[in-house]
Parts: sequence; C-alpha cells; structure tokens
Amino acid sequence: MGWTHLAREAAAMDVSFLARFVPAMLSGTVDDSLFTASAPDPDEAELVRHGVLAPGRKKEIFVGTLEEVVFPGFERCGIDAAPARAWLARRTEVGSADASASRPRTL
Repeated sequence: MGWTHLAREAAAMDVSFLARFVPAMLSGTVDDSLFTASAPDPDEAELVRHGVLAPGRKKEIFVGTLEEVVFPGFERCGIDAAPARAWLARRTEVGSADASASRPRTL
C-alpha cells in the first residue's frame, strides 16, 4: 500500500478500520524464522560480501523499519498501530525466548 494512496484515502474517508487487518498483512510479509534464534553461519562473512544479510541484521532492519517508518505512517493516516505493535511484540518475545533458551545456563 503506497503512502500517498493511503493518505489520499484517509483524507476522503475513515480508514481506521484497517488497523485490525495490519497484523495479518505483516504476517504475510515475513517468515516466522526471522524471529527465531539461529546458529551462526560459518559462511556469514562471505555471504555478507555478496549482499546476503545475516539473520540478526535482517531482523534488526525489519523491526526498525516497522517502528520508525511503518507504524508512524499508519498513525499519521489515522490507523491505530497498536494491533501491529502487539503482533511485533509477540514475535520478538518468541525470538528472545528462543535465544535465551539456546544460551548455556550459568550457575
């Protein structure tokens, strides 16, 4: 959905109803594996050299873009970003739980 198109529609009508659909749209844009911890790839440096981002960097960019661009953009158009923020929080909590479960425990 282009921002200009959304802004035009928001000026003409109430688009707040879209808030409930955003989490499903986000789910369709990314695989859940983005939010799970993964073992370091021994070829990571070589892959980066060829433009392939490490999983952690992909997640960082995705989350940052949602928080700094997408959610504020929705809010400027009158769409409540709370459902989308909740979707992201659930995904990042799962990733954090996976990461902490895979770390060795210290006593």
